[in-house]
Amino acid sequence: MGADLKLPLPPTFDRDLVIAQTHNQTCDLPARESIRKMQDEFVDHEAKFSDVQNQRVLALVKAFGIAADVAASAVAARGQWAKEYSLADYINDSIAKIGLQVSDVSKLINKWAWDRLSHDSDARNENALPPNFTMRDFQKDVAASKSFLTFAQAGCGSGKSLAAYMWAREWCKTFAEDGRTNLRMFFCLPTTGTTTEHFKDYALESGIDASLTHSRSTIDLKTIAETAPQEEASETDSDAPRIALNATRDKIESLGLWSTPLVVTTSDTVLGLMANARRAIYSLPVIMNSVIVFDEIHAFDEQMFGHLLVFLKNFPCLPTLLMTASLPDERLAAIKGVRPDLYIVLGPPAFETLERYIISNSMTDEAMWCAVAECIAKGEKVLWVRNRVEWANETYRACRERFRDQMAESAINVYHSRFRYKDRSLRHRRVIDLFKKEGKAAILVATQVAEMALDISADLLVTDIVPVPSLIQRMGRLNRRSMPDNPQPEKLAIVRALPPDEFNVEMPYAKSELEMATRWLGSLVARNHAISQRDLSEAFGEFGGGRECNIDEAEERAVFFSGLWRTRPGITRGEGHTVTVILEADLKVCNERDRQGEPTRDWLRKYEVSIPIKDEVMKWSRIGTMRVAPSEAVEYDYNEAVGEGTGAKWRKS
Repeated sequence: MGADLKLPLPPTFDRDLVIAQTHNQTCDLPARESIRKMQDEFVDHEAKFSDVQNQRVLALVKAFGIAADVAASAVAARGQWAKEYSLADYINDSIAKIGLQVSDVSKLINKWAWDRLSHDSDARNENALPPNFTMRDFQKDVAASKSFLTFAQAGCGSGKSLAAYMWAREWCKTFAEDGRTNLRMFFCLPTTGTTTEHFKDYALESGIDASLTHSRSTIDLKTIAETAPQEEASETDSDAPRIALNATRDKIESLGLWSTPLVVTTSDTVLGLMANARRAIYSLPVIMNSVIVFDEIHAFDEQMFGHLLVFLKNFPCLPTLLMTASLPDERLAAIKGVRPDLYIVLGPPAFETLERYIISNSMTDEAMWCAVAECIAKGEKVLWVRNRVEWANETYRACRERFRDQMAESAINVYHSRFRYKDRSLRHRRVIDLFKKEGKAAILVATQVAEMALDISADLLVTDIVPVPSLIQRMGRLNRRSMPDNPQPEKLAIVRALPPDEFNVEMPYAKSELEMATRWLGSLVARNHAISQRDLSEAFGEFGGGRECNIDEAEERAVFFSGLWRTRPGITRGEGHTVTVILEADLKVCNERDRQGEPTRDWLRKYEVSIPIKDEVMKWSRIGTMRVAPSEAVEYDYNEAVGEGTGAKWRKS
């Protein structure tokens, strides 16, 4: 960095530099007074950074300085003091000598192909693709893109993930031709569930040194190992010492990415950079030396999509691939506005026009229950999505009551965010495995988490009315395995209107969005034929995709740049309607504690659970950064022995 900025060599010291809090202590540098003086000087110089280019340079200098400090801490933490201390060697060994190779990505692609085709194990050769396995033209077009920004829009089953690895392989070739062999790949998804599933499906046994990185990745890695058949605080915060310890752990985990060629992670790991998130800033040196895939960008909320726009605008020479099943025109226009070099690849027409769905928006309750009964009688899979957790639990209980004689209890499940994470991850695994078993009936009742977190294919979808993008997502879980070369019969999607007294209580959804969704459904039903994914997108375009994206507001929220010299953290995702807590009953029996007697961070991640926000939450005591839910306020229903239950809820006062 110093060489690029034409700076002189850093000073060398012939004696220790003594830093103390104030000038009242014997020292070379009184920290408190020096910091205040430095802050005043920074404020005086802010006018010089009104230019966007200067803001970029300042942001990068700031972030690389922090990353250098983190690297120095890592060297010191390894006991490499005095003569053995070599920051240059550490950087060289962590970054310069490690990279994703063309052969690595080829092996990942080949292994994925062999795993999904039935072949004699003796004929398996992961140095080549299986015989007669051919890539689709859509995948080849994505891989062939020479633009620094590529946009791939294609429906379910079209092979976007494989196309992304083919695209990354081509960039590895390009960089290798220029003598750069230390390229990385970040594959980013919007949720921890989708991230973990992708890691398991593509990276876990690929032979590449790969990393799963999100807030609960340690727990998920343990769950995979156990269940696979083979396989920030202010200076005045009273808990500042504890948060400082968490910051140190963040450094250790982030530095692990420095020597990892393939990182499968949530989008926050990269886009958190725009909000000055610790892990993202610590990871900056490798992010800037990577190709980056952002998958399912239609699922980004307004805050995160704004961060994506600012990221794309300010890093135009970072190879980036955006992928989605469908995207509102307003959002695509916003991307084009910041990146005129955008190269667009559309999905295979045969996939887009394949008729998959029969939509019903006026079915009676009696007819709906008959449809569910017929589906399970044939040994098929039912996905029932409700808009509220309490509704999902009610439907789950109703299904168990109605079908107790036809189905094993373990084949009827409920899935939502009100489970402790360790329970939710086990439920996730059970559901995935159940839906993969052919000829075995299964019912899953879920909330919005099913829209992205579950890679399943249902034979019947029942769903409450939601805004159009969410309905498209939910339909993407229906008849997912139907392919042009092996088309399946069209499957029924039953969309249920909300009761009049519930129409205005859905906090995540505006009334206008639900009204538009109702009209959109009406237009699809009026077509009087089975519906394809292209039909869904075309009808969406007829009604307008949503509000225009405001790049000025997005840039103001991207405090990595707009904060200038400050590194105050911003917000990566928009605010939700739940809060993460630890149950008092769990805390009392916690047996995973650190040297200070506090629950370990892994334990907290395993036992965290979300509940709806109420004002009284702010009065509860805290453990780490999470509130502790008193037993008299929140109850938790879950039997660990059999893996059954409906999760957390507020007790009625």
